[in-house]
This record gives sequence, structure tokens and C-alpha cells, in this order.
Amino acid sequence: MSKLSQTKIRVLNEFEARNDEWSFGVFERELQQAMGDQFGNFQTAKMTIIDADRDGRWPVTVARYVLSNYRAFGNSPGELVGIFRRIWPILTEQEKAYWSPKIN
Repeated sequence: MSKLSQTKIRVLNEFEARNDEWSFGVFERELQQAMGDQFGNFQTAKMTIIDADRDGRWPVTVARYVLSNYRAFGNSPGELVGIFRRIWPILTEQEKAYWSPKIN
């Protein structure tokens, strides 16, 4: 089990319970707000997601963070590629269509 701080655990628990259409950016902002600007940023968020995945907890939060990031940019950050490669093949075709990058 990783050594996630209580603040990170609280934010992960909050996002795991959500049922709205949040994206990776919302998670990053909430984590940054909870941790304070000097400690929380997008890198902190990615590492939190990696630790959450390693713990085998917060599967909805992990998947939504990774997939919404992929949808926004058309690729996955290097740190998250392994998680993405594990998640993508088990999605239904409908889910893949939803999470596929949108061309503007």
C-alpha cells in the first residue's frame, strides 16, 4: 500500500463518490486547492492517480482521470500509459467512442 496523505485520500474518496461528468482538470484543481498551491499541481495529481492505481483503490477515479486526459489531448501522458493500456481494451465500443478524442 502506498503512503498517500490523508488529504489525497480525502480527495480521491470524494471523486470516487461523484456521479457527475468531471474531468482530469477538475481533479487537478480540487487536489491543488486541498493541498495548497505550492504542493498541488498536475504532476502531483498524476502521481496521486498512479499511487491510487497501485493501491487497487478508487478505480472509477483512476479510469476517469486517465480517460478524460486521453479524450482532451489524444494521447496519454507517459506516466499514465501503462494504466491507459490496461483500461482501454476492456471498454465497450460505446465507451471507446465516448472517450475517443474529439476533433474540433
